Amino acid sequence: MAKAGLEVVALHINYRQKLGVYEILKDAIIQKNVQFIIGSSLGGYLGMRLAEDMGLPCLLFNPAINLKKKIFYFRVPEIKNPKCPARYVVLGAKDDLLDARKTVTFFQKNHPNGTHQQIVSCEWLGHQIDLFTFDEMVNWALHSIRLNGFIK
Repeated sequence: MAKAGLEVVALHINYRQKLGVYEILKDAIIQKNVQFIIGSSLGGYLGMRLAEDMGLPCLLFNPAINLKKKIFYFRVPEIKNPKCPARYVVLGAKDDLLDARKTVTFFQKNHPNGTHQQIVSCEWLGHQIDLFTFDEMVNWALHSIRLNGFIK
């Protein structure tokens, strides 16, 4: 992302032990003037909600929308008026933690008006994201986001 001209803000939070995870992330977005959110797994779920709340584009890798075993150690507020301008979702067809088909169904049913949404299924990808795929998908999403004027 730094190669693409973006400042990287990456927080490492133990969501099992830290209280107020959503609020901590939201405060960091405001303080650092974040323009684009990327998240994977549970971070993808949080990234989606934060993007809806803050009106930011997002790239979500295997977002934990339909965990087989739901265990959340934090509260995420309900977003009544989602404002995410663009949502890019990358799913691993070989993901053993999340059902990609259920995730696609979720995003089709929960596609807010005005949100540009693209979903890609990668046949070779499991739940973990390799660096090559991460790099390619970040470049793909950034190109589209910039082309459509969602960020500079």
